[in-house]
Amino acid sequence: MTRFVAAAAMTALGIAAGGFAKTHEKEAPVDPQKGANLASRIPCDGETNPEDQVTLTPMFSEGGLERSFRIQLYEDKYCKRGDLGWACVQSGKGLWKEEWSADSSQAAATGTLGLSSCYEQGSKDAPRYILTGWYREKGDPKTPWKQAEIKKAALRWETYEFTDPDGGTARLEIGRR
Repeated sequence: MTRFVAAAAMTALGIAAGGFAKTHEKEAPVDPQKGANLASRIPCDGETNPEDQVTLTPMFSEGGLERSFRIQLYEDKYCKRGDLGWACVQSGKGLWKEEWSADSSQAAATGTLGLSSCYEQGSKDAPRYILTGWYREKGDPKTPWKQAEIKKAALRWETYEFTDPDGGTARLEIGRR
């Protein structure tokens, strides 16, 4: 009886995931050349995994298209389907996973994020973080997001910005302690 219940639950989960994949909005794939690389200032020692705490302050101009900043982490190994905790049914080959985001439709608020020094504890490899900028037409949530090119602003702070095709601007100040 428990096998039947488990099989029914897995089938329902599979159908729900398939439905989500068909209705989930598409967007352009992440282009690392258009983004800005971010990294922890703390060196990776291969034993611990300290984090560099950063403060993120987004600012969006009035008008223009809907705009968004995202900080994404590249995962070369991830579980695409069926993560059971001890085993994975289907592994993926590479994915940019969103760690933080802010967009112009929400009230701008300062956020924080910990940039890890090492890819994982016990590893000597540094993780790959990227800051990306995105825009899309207002009003229609089915319109896909398009990636904009991020540029470093010539200010005292670590500041990045981009402009959408309608002239709206977005700026992100990164403060490090």
